[in-house]
Amino acid sequence: MFPIHIITDKKRIETTSSKVFHVSTPTQEKTLLDEKAALRERTYSLQCGWSVYSIVCPEIQKVENQNIIKYLTIPEFLIPRRPYPVYVYIYAIVQYSSNPAMGQRNAAEATRKRFGLKTFSHTTLGRAMKRLEALTKTNEDKPERVNEIKESQLPGPRHFPSVELTGKRRAAVLSYLQEASGEDSQLIQELTQSQATPNYTHPPYIGDFIDACHHVVEFTYKKFRKLLL
Repeated sequence: MFPIHIITDKKRIETTSSKVFHVSTPTQEKTLLDEKAALRERTYSLQCGWSVYSIVCPEIQKVENQNIIKYLTIPEFLIPRRPYPVYVYIYAIVQYSSNPAMGQRNAAEATRKRFGLKTFSHTTLGRAMKRLEALTKTNEDKPERVNEIKESQLPGPRHFPSVELTGKRRAAVLSYLQEASGEDSQLIQELTQSQATPNYTHPPYIGDFIDACHHVVEFTYKKFRKLLL
């Protein structure tokens, strides 16, 4: 299996009649090619409101030291093999993490309505929370705090997590997102908007919250060399 390197691109998804979005132009791709490189494309499906967009990402294959190396360019709003734009996941996580009294089902329902989605389940939110929580603990080299909950105290398969544990997880994830956004207050303020503006039910996705999401993705990639989820 050949190694693949991910390159992120800051482009924002645009509204197109064909519902096909190309990350790079033919001219841009041509500049990346040489006699030792080959170009192929990977297409990912993205559910944007009620519409499905095809996101076409260029993959450059090069021969380096007799090995084939792959470079895949993806836009910041895309998480390969995840069906929704990254904004959806961040919105749901912030909605859940910043509201101690809100359950995952209610947070998922609020997310569905805000982004005009037919489906977005609480189990999807739960998995996203776990992935982000695990990512933020990557390469941690800190001694265990006295009051930290040990693994032996975690709930078993037939038990629900305690309010204390759930609260700490929410606080830790929200703290990371705020740090990654550059302490952008819009990350939280978006949830208190009396009117659903800007419109997130279809591309283009614009506004302060969307900008904050891009800051989170960029910060995470630079810090961990990994995608957000």
